[in-house]
Amino acid sequence: MTLAAATTRDDYVATSGQTVFPYTFTALVDSDVDVLKNGIALTLGAGNDYTISGIGAGSGNVTLNVGATTGDKIAIYLDMPIARTTNYQNSGAFLALDVNGDMNKAYLAMQQITTDMQAAIRRPEADPATIGMELPVAADRAKKLLGFDSTGAVEPVSYLKAQEVTILTVDTFTGNGSTKAFTLTDAPVTATLLQITIDGLMQAVSSYSLSGLVVTFSQAPPFNAFIEVRKFLKNTDVIGDITAVIAGTGLSGGGTEGNVTLSISNDGVGADQLASNAVVTASITDNAVTAAKIASNAVTTAKIADSNVTTAKIASGAVTAAKIASVPITVGITSVVTSASVTATVNTHVYVSAATKTITLPASPAIGQRVLITVGNFTDTVVGRNGSKIMSSASDFTMDAAYLSIQFIFTDATQGWVMS
Repeated sequence: MTLAAATTRDDYVATSGQTVFPYTFTALVDSDVDVLKNGIALTLGAGNDYTISGIGAGSGNVTLNVGATTGDKIAIYLDMPIARTTNYQNSGAFLALDVNGDMNKAYLAMQQITTDMQAAIRRPEADPATIGMELPVAADRAKKLLGFDSTGAVEPVSYLKAQEVTILTVDTFTGNGSTKAFTLTDAPVTATLLQITIDGLMQAVSSYSLSGLVVTFSQAPPFNAFIEVRKFLKNTDVIGDITAVIAGTGLSGGGTEGNVTLSISNDGVGADQLASNAVVTASITDNAVTAAKIASNAVTTAKIADSNVTTAKIASGAVTAAKIASVPITVGITSVVTSASVTATVNTHVYVSAATKTITLPASPAIGQRVLITVGNFTDTVVGRNGSKIMSSASDFTMDAAYLSIQFIFTDATQGWVMS
């Protein structure tokens, strides 16, 4: 038997009830053919998933015992063991049938390997053979992405390139019913890299514009509306190069690229770094402290230890524009991004970035305190009531696709948390 060139795989998308699927290659025994249905291996046999015909004939049919469903993906391919089972003996019979069978098996194996190679990533014939396509050793490619250098050769690429990593910073504002323009602490180069919500509702890009640091809405946000502006920036847009690092200042590293380590003693900021508890223009230059450097723009009671900021420390007129230069401090709702189940604190905006999580409301809330919860397109985020009622109900609340952002405001013991 001669063998024609063939591809040793056939793929189909089934119609409703379809049972017969042809294959177009040669197989020597039934077990040399594998069948997948939607990526799952089927079992050969009349009492199992399928039967096969045409073995040794150059083509045949795979017949499913149960008809397929519309859209099922059926793959039939040659999976012959690469082994030599015929052994010719000295002075023994040298029959054409044996020789042809042995040669056919070798050529079928080469066809099978060729089909596998065609499904693999490989260098095209148009490229010169000098381009290196071999993977680097494990130690060099560990925890890296597969990339290609300027010649097209394989190279490992770090997940985060210092000049390319994108960071998220957040600004929040409160609407007054008339102001349309709001100044950001930092901004990307285009408005399409902003995500803006007003009272938890995502705003269309066409409803605002960006010029420098100023975002302007086509209509003024309503009175007391909570405005959150998320900004996606390249870190070089915000941080820039750090040069001339001086030993002993708490900084190590430096140059025009690479890592720089900042060490601050005494629980973050000590008296030797801020003399007499004074934060002055000489220490923090205009706009030198930005949302990019204070992650998520959040300054919370966890970061300002209890009683650290008191009337005694902020004497009349002691905090002036000269000491806090052009850096306004506003009190508003604090944003928290989480991929885990957490208990929210009052006056926080919790953004849930993973499914099947539980956000527990604060215990023993006071009237008027609030929690804003925003989820991705998940249908299974549970809001735990933590002892208080939710909308007069003594049951937890599950957010679905219709409730992507809900503000919970505590009213009284009867209604508990109401949703707005």
